[in-house]
Amino acid sequence: MYTKYQKEKNTTGPDKPLKRKEITTIRTMIVLGLVTLLIFLYWFFDENHVGYAPLYWMLTTALGFKLLRTLHEWYHYFNVSKPLKPNLKTDFTVDIFTTSYPGEPHSMIINTLEAIQQIHYPHTTYLCDEGDDPILKEACRRLGVIHVTRTVKVDAKAGNINNALQHATGDICLILDPDHVPAPEFMDEVLPYFEDPAIGFVQVVQAYSNNKESLVAYGAAEQTYSFYGPIMMGMNSYGTVQAIGANCTFRREALDSIGGHAAGLAEDMHTAMQMHAKGWKSVYVPKILTRGLVPATLASYYKQQIKWARGTFELLFTVYPKLFSSFTWNQRLHYLTLPLYYLFGVFNLIDFLIPVLSLVLAEFPWYVSLGEFLVMFGPFFCISICIRHYAQRWLLEKKENGFHLFGGILRTGTWWVFCLGLIYSILRIKVPYIPTPKDDKPKNNFILSLPNIIVCVLTLWAIYYYQSTYGYLLYNPYVQMMAMFALVNFFILGSVVLIGQEQLLASLNRKILEAPSLQPVLKPVRKRFGRTRHGFYSGIRRVAMAITIVAAIVSISFILLGDQAFVYLVRPDEKANLKEQKTTQTAHWWDRVMQKLEPAEPHNE
Repeated sequence: MYTKYQKEKNTTGPDKPLKRKEITTIRTMIVLGLVTLLIFLYWFFDENHVGYAPLYWMLTTALGFKLLRTLHEWYHYFNVSKPLKPNLKTDFTVDIFTTSYPGEPHSMIINTLEAIQQIHYPHTTYLCDEGDDPILKEACRRLGVIHVTRTVKVDAKAGNINNALQHATGDICLILDPDHVPAPEFMDEVLPYFEDPAIGFVQVVQAYSNNKESLVAYGAAEQTYSFYGPIMMGMNSYGTVQAIGANCTFRREALDSIGGHAAGLAEDMHTAMQMHAKGWKSVYVPKILTRGLVPATLASYYKQQIKWARGTFELLFTVYPKLFSSFTWNQRLHYLTLPLYYLFGVFNLIDFLIPVLSLVLAEFPWYVSLGEFLVMFGPFFCISICIRHYAQRWLLEKKENGFHLFGGILRTGTWWVFCLGLIYSILRIKVPYIPTPKDDKPKNNFILSLPNIIVCVLTLWAIYYYQSTYGYLLYNPYVQMMAMFALVNFFILGSVVLIGQEQLLASLNRKILEAPSLQPVLKPVRKRFGRTRHGFYSGIRRVAMAITIVAAIVSISFILLGDQAFVYLVRPDEKANLKEQKTTQTAHWWDRVMQKLEPAEPHNE
């Protein structure tokens, strides 16, 4: 049962102590990164660069949001820490809960129950069964698991767990999702931290066994790597460790102090908020002690994201103001910024609209050359990449290293789901609590891809429209930058549309990548690519500090030299001519519309 788990050995991070040199290095890199950010912003807000005001402020807000998310990451990287595990002296009594919902695979739930029963530390296991399933009842009888069900079904997962808590009497309770298979030593690793009577809950890593099942699963897993690595390790230092719906171990006294597991679509975050407001402390243990299932289809991923977006926004709007005064300042910042992740939807939409509106209106948000932009933004961007890769030394497994491009692409293509979550929260539209589907079958998701298809078509049309109407695409650098911006959006969203055609990709994979005749060629290539890829990532970490210093010097030099630094990038007279260039041959799109609406002048006879 544990063969697969045991093969997935931790290769970095969790069993290695943090080195003072590593902490000093990343803090130095972050400070230099902040210097280049300030230089970039000083240059960005130069009034000589401002173009068409509405587009400029759209660009500014979208860029500002992304910069704040980068600072949010750095804030956690700056103070990563690992808890010191004390010796276990107390003979705690332990209850372990997992849930089941009608429609979830019996084999998955029974597999988890069998694994729970093999946990070394003495415990009592409960299955909180919403369906009162006879097959699961028989499995519980066979395994010695207490089967609990209920007739009044309120508060979804939280209510299901709270119902079972009425039957349990343990000092400590562990809550597992039915797809998360625990290691036998799970409780041995987390119980010692409860020797501190102030600890309310202990959270461990949420890792996955099916990240290679599909491109959706691969991208969804990538989105979690940094969060369960250095970001959560930073929360250890700030007293803001986040409870996650799976793998969280609670002190029963702490749960009782807030009236049980808190309800909501984001019930785990709500529970953590209530506990922190009560003064309970939390610990994050960066060890993989279970493996579960990440959403493997676009439909299941979108269902998960709409639930989380709606749930976290609701907590921000309704619960956060009530608990604000009870939080520490770090917790106030934490519970304010955590839900704002889902604002990526709004700002991604702005990113899509900027080049489209710019090309259609023949107006530009910004008057800078591509070379000038690269020189001023490049150092900050390079340092950001170096900091993220350096922080990957605290990821949990070697396979987690990388640029996480699929995760970023998938998140960008989820913009409309995030926007729906925000709209539903504002309008108080309820979203039912539906567990993330564990056995969705691949299909070609045309309807779910429709918002991205529409944006792709609109983007290509805007490029065509500008060239056919104004004709400056081939030699105006500002037009070219907007067209490049539009094409990047097109390729990102187009990739998500392609990822959503799951049956098509599965068929191509079987016919090409898994074709027996090609395996003698493909297997060595994959193996060589894996070694080269991880060697490349390790190389970035080794030279990250040197690149950061060089990038900071370049940034500082250009700002000190002023206009002289840009003389080789674009001639001042050329820049002035380009800025003054007007499309006089054809009226702007809006002007033509208004001309059509104006009444014709009467003829004087």
